[in-house]
Amino acid sequence: MFATLMKTTIITTQLALALLVAPAFAGNAKDYTYLALGDSIPFGMNPLLLPPYSNQPPTPDQFIGYPETVAAAEHLVQSKKEVNASCPGESSGSFLNTASPDNGCNSWHFQPLAAPIPPFKTTYSLHTNYTEAQMDFAESQLRTNKHINLVTLSIGANDVLLVLPQLEQCRTDPTCAHNVLDPVLQSYAVNLAAILSRIRAEYQGTLILVKYYSPTPAFDGVAVVLNDVMTQVATQLAMQPNFAAVRFADGFTAFQLASALFNGDACPAGLLIRLPASPSTPPCDIHPSPLGRDLLAAAVELAMGARH
Repeated sequence: MFATLMKTTIITTQLALALLVAPAFAGNAKDYTYLALGDSIPFGMNPLLLPPYSNQPPTPDQFIGYPETVAAAEHLVQSKKEVNASCPGESSGSFLNTASPDNGCNSWHFQPLAAPIPPFKTTYSLHTNYTEAQMDFAESQLRTNKHINLVTLSIGANDVLLVLPQLEQCRTDPTCAHNVLDPVLQSYAVNLAAILSRIRAEYQGTLILVKYYSPTPAFDGVAVVLNDVMTQVATQLAMQPNFAAVRFADGFTAFQLASALFNGDACPAGLLIRLPASPSTPPCDIHPSPLGRDLLAAAVELAMGARH
């Protein structure tokens, strides 16, 4: 098993490094050129830095998401040309309105078998400090900084996670699952259309939506339908006059390929953060390990490739 894991790690690392070999894009030293938006995936959430695994309050720079890997590959780190505005627990609704339900950005995050985590934005601080909705922050940045030439967005997973307890109760009943998921996906489609439309009203440059990976084969179907809605919304909007097309970074396929030797399971493939052994918790968290993070960054770089 160890030899197989090492082989998978080497293959995945080689894939990521190969995709990350790309020339840097130009920017102005006085203004950042990359705006990263979204939820805990681009934020770089690592539960091991939070209770119950740590009693020391973390600092924002301890959380490293795929935007930081992209920024390093694009030589933006030293010149501070990347701004990561993502917020852990952000839903598509709370992205637009902080009063909308979310999974821990502006409200408490309740976790099984552990104490709840207070709102991340006001308790632990983000990579970028702001109090308004992430949409409002993004609009203000895109309106005033015309040097921005890359925007990435990961949003939607928390919409599903908010109804995960109901979904799990459906077990193998497809009708039950549809009754739970369909309203969520419909709301997500409306919110995503609003988000993309408001971004495009201020910005016509490279905009990349990052498709979600599946943390376990049991969630493959949910990830697929969420990504399908994402694709459909962006494709329909691109049919409108003067609406610049949106690109996609296929995080789902990247994880599937990298975990192929483990039956598509991202945890034993080393793509997720491994938790301390415990009979009451799963072996891995749902967030990407450094290897998984770099694989997502490679997918973003691949999506960027055509513009270089």
